[in-house]
Amino acid sequence: MACNTIDARLEPCKEYVGGIQGVFLIPYVWSDIVELQTVGRIGSVKTIKTSAAVLVTGYFWELKGASTFDVAITSDRNGGTTMYEATLVLNFKPKSVTGVMTDFEDIRNLAEGRWRVVVWDRNDNFWLVGEEFGADANTGAGNFGANLGDPRTYAITLTSQERFFPRPLDSITYAGLSTIFTPDVTPA
Repeated sequence: MACNTIDARLEPCKEYVGGIQGVFLIPYVWSDIVELQTVGRIGSVKTIKTSAAVLVTGYFWELKGASTFDVAITSDRNGGTTMYEATLVLNFKPKSVTGVMTDFEDIRNLAEGRWRVVVWDRNDNFWLVGEEFGADANTGAGNFGANLGDPRTYAITLTSQERFFPRPLDSITYAGLSTIFTPDVTPA
């Protein structure tokens, strides 16, 4: 496709809402196979095993409130390059008062690992962040509050720099995700 080809565009209906419902965290392995299906959608994410490729596991984190998903497009005329930087800010509450060490372990794993992240937006679309090179944590914080009624939260920011805008998954329902990767929604 020529780089100067574009279609006409009309103003769409006001049918979208903002925000994300949750993410599925998939540990990044360079040898995993990301297969494209219809019209550039992600059809499956598989890991190479000795006998056959099997679907990878994505660990679900439900998110409420101020978590965000943004994509910045950077083009350089002199370099002849375009790249897409996805930024995910995950804000979440502790699992429980007694499970504080589990929270710290989760944050350490997020900060030290590299991830492919399936973002579930509030329009029931699923997007793959870190498809080719993975997403890394670059900032994070624990907010313990000052007053008794203040929120007790954690925040971590994951970013990825890719050759393509985050691609949608070839599923329009949560149930359909199991054909693309293995969702794990069981809390630890």
